Amino acid sequence: MTAECVVRRPTGEMVTDPETFELIPEYTVVYQGRCKPQTYDPHEMAREVAGGTQIVQRSNVHFPVGAFRSRTGDVITVTDSTDPLLVGRSYQIVQEVPVKEHATAYRVFVDENLGEEVPSWP
Repeated sequence: MTAECVVRRPTGEMVTDPETFELIPEYTVVYQGRCKPQTYDPHEMAREVAGGTQIVQRSNVHFPVGAFRSRTGDVITVTDSTDPLLVGRSYQIVQEVPVKEHATAYRVFVDENLGEEVPSWP
């Protein structure tokens, strides 16, 4: 695993954005370190949401065993990679891990909501 990422979890609280004064969800960092964005056969879905179409692409991200316990809704942001097009991409975890004895990595299914604004990471 050569990429770096940060995983944030919604706290359930709302805070005021200092620039826009809008209420936004508050996040806490649950993991920061190595990861490997990966896909062997991406799966896209089109969903109707509020009268519009949203495209969701399913893939996975690998983490070191014991790195953290994921929860559905956690947000992953790639902060460094040998592929510059991955840096800054964000994904939402849709599976909790660990789910396997003797795992060599935690392979977490994630969705990338194409066109959706993801909370920024400094």
